[in-house]
Amino acid sequence: MARRIFILFIIILIIILVVFAVGRRVRQRRQEVAPQPTPPISVPSGFSQETLFNSGLKLMDFNFHNSATNKDEIITAAVWYPTDAEPQSFVYHDAEDYQSIVALNAPVSKKSAPYPLIIFSHGGYGSGYNAAYFMEYLGRQGYIVVAPDYIDTKPPDYTQQIAFSRIKTGNAGNPLQILRIVGQFAKDMNNDREFFLSYLAEHRLNHTSFVISKMIELNKDSESIFYQSIKEDAIGISGHSLGGVTILGKIGAHPDKEFEDNRIRAALIFSGGVYPFENNIGSIDIPIIIMAGNNDEPMNPTVPRRVLYDKVKPPKFYLVLKDATHFVFGNSGCGKNPLYQAVEIVPQTSAIARYGAAFFNRYLKNDLSASEQLNKTDPALAYYIKEEKSGEASEWGKEPTPGKGGPGGILKEIIKRRFQ
Repeated sequence: MARRIFILFIIILIIILVVFAVGRRVRQRRQEVAPQPTPPISVPSGFSQETLFNSGLKLMDFNFHNSATNKDEIITAAVWYPTDAEPQSFVYHDAEDYQSIVALNAPVSKKSAPYPLIIFSHGGYGSGYNAAYFMEYLGRQGYIVVAPDYIDTKPPDYTQQIAFSRIKTGNAGNPLQILRIVGQFAKDMNNDREFFLSYLAEHRLNHTSFVISKMIELNKDSESIFYQSIKEDAIGISGHSLGGVTILGKIGAHPDKEFEDNRIRAALIFSGGVYPFENNIGSIDIPIIIMAGNNDEPMNPTVPRRVLYDKVKPPKFYLVLKDATHFVFGNSGCGKNPLYQAVEIVPQTSAIARYGAAFFNRYLKNDLSASEQLNKTDPALAYYIKEEKSGEASEWGKEPTPGKGGPGGILKEIIKRRFQ
């Protein structure tokens, strides 16, 4: 009798657990698809309420012939842009899921067109969604932002594609496995400069200019939603990690000047390395802002990120965030907050968005009021130095030594994920 009661108890317990799990998943799915009202958005320094928009989002595929490999590829890109349409709840399926609000495939707002164009270059083994919080933010401030998926390959032979995530398919691989691959990638590239240069040429450099050209084509196409919406003489670039290295190759630091794209007028680098371009960065002559974390060792520790700031010409800015690893510049820095809220309430995320947008406002929109943000420090910053005119530098705080959590805090991230 007691045994029957015990079995019945176990069955009831299992049923309760199943019902709880199913109910929880149903609630999650409802939250993903349920329309949400537009949240109140605070007005950053240098903006008026009239300059703010909602953020639109459109996914696009571009046919690309890779001359480095003589192969045809399809480049998938996410494009954020200003719109007057009402946003709805949306979930980005990145390495993890992140909730926000966007207006999918909505018309581009024409009230302040044309808008500057920014291309975002994601980090190694990532996707164009990796910094969606910042792309949305720029869309709401009056920018068109395009973020392509680059194709990265795994060691030792670097022929097989692998990634944390893809725009269209979401999580694409085991995060711990890929973090280990990133570590091996760093070792291989640090040991062979020429191989690193060839990898960038094969996987990233030409792709970047191609995507800019495709967006300009759409600006001239009367059938495109981006028709007459892009200010072609106001093009910026932003990138994280390997994407930051990609930027250096596009703005004048590559030893082969054929890779330079003179259409790019301003650059924002999130936690990017300087190697293999440290010997040529003095050739860069566009405004640049560099952001890093205080626990954010570069991929090649022999070439600190500060070298980039020291060698490039003004205008130049260098910010180090407090309590920040390499990964704070991606969506994971937003924690569990919806992305549109994280840029308002998470200190590091908010600082990244405010300083990043102010930089582009100053140097792509020629908005002098953006200097209000750029001319002061912030509690989220451990260190900040800038030099907008030669010989006129301003400095706040004390520059910390890079953290020792492995390149970019990768070891710290592996430990955190293993014990989650």
